[in-house]
Amino acid sequence: MSLIAIFEKFPDHASCIAHLEQVRWGDEPVCPLCGGTEVGRKQEQGRVGRWNCYACKSSYNVLSGTLFERTRVSLQKWFLAIILMINAKASLSSYGSGTR
Repeated sequence: MSLIAIFEKFPDHASCIAHLEQVRWGDEPVCPLCGGTEVGRKQEQGRVGRWNCYACKSSYNVLSGTLFERTRVSLQKWFLAIILMINAKASLSSYGSGTR
């Protein structure tokens, strides 16, 4: 997948959340805290992808319990970094490809 395709497929935070929800849960969201399936989407202004669990009364999102939880880096940047690592022909350095 090219960089342009990543930005077209995931233009914003909401599209990244929707993709992760589909990959993680498919059509049946599950509470990561208790495993309950009696859940409902939370209706809050400005917060995308929040869920309520009716069994344990918790609030969570698809990032709960994953490496993306509490990250300050945008999901779009995470997706971009993952694609760069997957498509790298050689190893990648966190310092970049500086000259010696």
